[in-house]
Amino acid sequence: MRTFVVVSHTAPLDGEFSLTDLPGGAGRLDILCRCAVETFLVSHGIRKDARLYLVIRDVLVITLDGERLRHLNPDERSTAALLRRALSQGQDLAPGETRKSTSGISVWRAGLAEVLRSLKEEGSDLILLDEGGVPLPQARLPVRSAFIMSDHREFEPEELALVEKLPRVCVGPRWLHGHQCITLVHSELDQREAGWTSGLD
Repeated sequence: MRTFVVVSHTAPLDGEFSLTDLPGGAGRLDILCRCAVETFLVSHGIRKDARLYLVIRDVLVITLDGERLRHLNPDERSTAALLRRALSQGQDLAPGETRKSTSGISVWRAGLAEVLRSLKEEGSDLILLDEGGVPLPQARLPVRSAFIMSDHREFEPEELALVEKLPRVCVGPRWLHGHQCITLVHSELDQREAGWTSGLD
């Protein structure tokens, strides 16, 4: 299972936004849409062995699970509609409560600390995607890796405290968008699984 965790600092906490202005009125929800598309979509299919956690303002977590995911398309607008529905479903959740939104998508009243704790409990190896990390081709990447990244903003101090001791991996010498990092990680893992490169744990 390949897991990605994207921390969003500006996305809305409810579904009251227009699908025609994702970068502005929807608080850069376009970033999360692109991350979702790159996590799951391949040519004519969906990666079943992938999962994505979108941590919204440390209040709500939208979880997308490739095994059950349906209706995900390449365009940002339809992806944003799926996320908007999940946000709307999360409005009356109690802390720790989870609710299914659509097939393969659920919303959880929780934050980054709860996501990291849950991943550790299930045996995932947490890895921070960071420009100061080990270059991706040289990195140890366990089979159950969970890659953590921030959106277009730096981690807040309380978030950084949760991830600062994690092993760090760098996808390249230049600062890239989050969805591009996901693509590169997938490519590296695909190559290792196919035997093109060594290093898969």
